[in-house]
Amino acid sequence: MSIDLNSQLTIEDIGLTPDEVFTGLLDYGLFGEKLPPCFSTQGLSAINDPEIRATLDADTDKKLAKAIGNRSHDFIRYAALRETNVPRHLGVPHPESYFVQALAVKKNWNLIKEHCLQGYPQISRIYVRHTKGEHIFEMSYKGPERFELEEEDLEWQAGAQYRVDADISSCFSSIYTHSIPWALHTQEEAKEHRTSLIKLPGNVLDKCTQITRDGQTNGLLIGPHASNIIAEIVLTRVDAELVGKGYVKLSRHIDDYCFYAQSHDEAEKFIHDLGLALRKFELNINEKKTRISRMPQTSEESWVQTLKRFQFPAAGEIRYSAIRSLLDLALELSEKHAVSTPLNYAMQMVGNDDERVSRYNSRAKRLFIQEAINLAIAFPYLAPVVERCVFSIFKPELRNEKVKLLADQLLEIGIRKLYPDAIAHGLYLALNYTIQPTLSQEIESSILAIDDCIVLVLFREYALRHNLANIITKIEEKALSLQLLEQREQDRFWLLLYQVYTAEQLIACGQDFLGKLKIAGFSFIKP
Repeated sequence: MSIDLNSQLTIEDIGLTPDEVFTGLLDYGLFGEKLPPCFSTQGLSAINDPEIRATLDADTDKKLAKAIGNRSHDFIRYAALRETNVPRHLGVPHPESYFVQALAVKKNWNLIKEHCLQGYPQISRIYVRHTKGEHIFEMSYKGPERFELEEEDLEWQAGAQYRVDADISSCFSSIYTHSIPWALHTQEEAKEHRTSLIKLPGNVLDKCTQITRDGQTNGLLIGPHASNIIAEIVLTRVDAELVGKGYVKLSRHIDDYCFYAQSHDEAEKFIHDLGLALRKFELNINEKKTRISRMPQTSEESWVQTLKRFQFPAAGEIRYSAIRSLLDLALELSEKHAVSTPLNYAMQMVGNDDERVSRYNSRAKRLFIQEAINLAIAFPYLAPVVERCVFSIFKPELRNEKVKLLADQLLEIGIRKLYPDAIAHGLYLALNYTIQPTLSQEIESSILAIDDCIVLVLFREYALRHNLANIITKIEEKALSLQLLEQREQDRFWLLLYQVYTAEQLIACGQDFLGKLKIAGFSFIKP
């Protein structure tokens, strides 16, 4: 089950049952894709806790509001590096509040589905379906319907003189949770019944979204898959406003709009009308990322077209010089566009064809691994790409000292530039490949001083594996000190508490749901 951002939403393909959506959200959608892949919630949907499953069963507004409010928690902060090496601030929700949010989506899934599939032309390119896995959201998935969309896109370009690309400013962090009932019902109806959770399902979704952010009404967590469904509820209503004004050659990928206009005046009018539609939901256009371009133009970004035109030797042995030429081209494009995305794309090109991989000679493979490591050191955003698209494909040629080199550098860069994401991926490499990075007392102290929950959890796992008693003691002292703080401070480190505390300790400090998970033997880290 996957939501594909490059596909058309259709009634036939959104046929997931409420139970399938619930399972997808809980078992595969709590940890965002940008975290090291050792974290998992698989099996969370099967936890048999009658109390939490009955959270939404209250029969009065007062009882329901209290039942939901009692599940409110703060969340773990995590800064993941983007292609510009500027961190994006993600959230890892507390499993108790996320469980209740998933329950609310499940309970109202048929209503959400009907809302997102109203009779007007579909603008959103979000796609819900059964695919290779059981996720209900997957950023990179591309299905066969992309060819149909390509044809549709070409048809739209007929007669168009301009293309508008518009972006919503800080979309997820700007969504006002009260706009969920505005969108799902109407603003008039939502305001008339603003306090009733029983009458309006949108109010339940609103309340259950607030509790993933400690009761805050401004913003959705970036990362959890439930946030994408909530955002779609709101933006579908914006789409309807635009279609109602006659805009047809229009598509949206999450928060990015594309419109083909017959004139410059029509292009400007679209931006104006989009701005008005967004303002109704307290959202704004990102002026820096909104542009009007004259047609015709390429269907993909210029750097993608340039890389796609690169040709490896058609037959025979492939030497490192061919790979080096591709990487040099990608590096030039990265410098030109001030992003490292072309390097990401090029590294995937090297390993995405089994027949071609078999034709690389041993030197080409060996030097490609080294160059990929060099690039990841220069652009830490690429570290997960190297592990996924280089190390996993060229395993026979991979030597542990190369992994250690990258892990050492990621730790050093992460400490120097305050990139917890780089440190986390360095520690993940150490765990996944059973290597021991260089850890001086200064490095150990610096990692601990960053005080990042995900980093501390991974550092403790590493220390346990190698019997580093000093590190284990310091991290556990940090965890135990949280008992003296209020719940929201504990919630920001809930995963660390779970790893360190006994079930009895979790329950004693008010983390009952985590205590029940501990008793059930649930694990958030893959073995």
